[in-house]
Amino acid sequence: PDDIGGGQSYTGGAGTQHRLPNYPSIALVGSYHVKNFYGLTAESPGVYNDWHPNQRAWHCDGLADTNPPPDLTTMRCLQTPSRGGETIFASSVKAAELLPDSLDPPPEDVRVNYRLFGKYEIAREGTNLLWAQGSKGSTDAAWDVNLAAGTTVPLVVRERHSGKRSLVGSYHVASISLMEDAPDAPPRLGFEEANRYVADAWRPGLADDLLYKHQWQVGDLVAWSNRLVIHTATSTVAYKGESRLHTRIRMRSQPEYAPMPWKT
Repeated sequence: PDDIGGGQSYTGGAGTQHRLPNYPSIALVGSYHVKNFYGLTAESPGVYNDWHPNQRAWHCDGLADTNPPPDLTTMRCLQTPSRGGETIFASSVKAAELLPDSLDPPPEDVRVNYRLFGKYEIAREGTNLLWAQGSKGSTDAAWDVNLAAGTTVPLVVRERHSGKRSLVGSYHVASISLMEDAPDAPPRLGFEEANRYVADAWRPGLADDLLYKHQWQVGDLVAWSNRLVIHTATSTVAYKGESRLHTRIRMRSQPEYAPMPWKT
């Protein structure tokens, strides 16, 4: 959908992306220069230019500023560099299976509060933040933010169609509350504790031998569920000076597709 209510769009996010003027639900992703591409003339150096080659930024799409966040994402490859530019995927179901028993509070009781910060540093492993300040909703890019106040989402969910136990998440962690807490209650874990908790929760499920690295080829169309899979882009360092261009569509906006807590 072009608009999911309340002025929210499915094309925003941490990195501002161009949208096709005649097809506003379609965003361009990558490092590119396009001229009159379906009515759009624009260029982008990419979002990941300053990244270390091993930097990750694990997330389920739209989780930090969209309510409900998109269930499905599709990406189609139009241009790809000679090397690099992979998208890395991991099973959120496997991550739920591998949750450490030592986590306190229990993950099924946790709601993670997310926010698109104005400035921040992502931990190298990509599941959490080292520091953050301000709000993207208070910057020149505020137009690209749906919910500046952020979102609150269960950490462990029940995928609606399969019934599987799964983790959902994003590195935009602000704090942690419990499922039983009132919406206006203070968080149980503040920024630093919450980010450590989230890093510990995801670490086992993101071991190298559990990852799928998709090396794009022109014409590829990849679709995934943001309730069953988590993903990350990779650094532009490997293909500096080359183009990488994808179209991306995020789908499903009905409230019934919002992440459903495992405990109901």
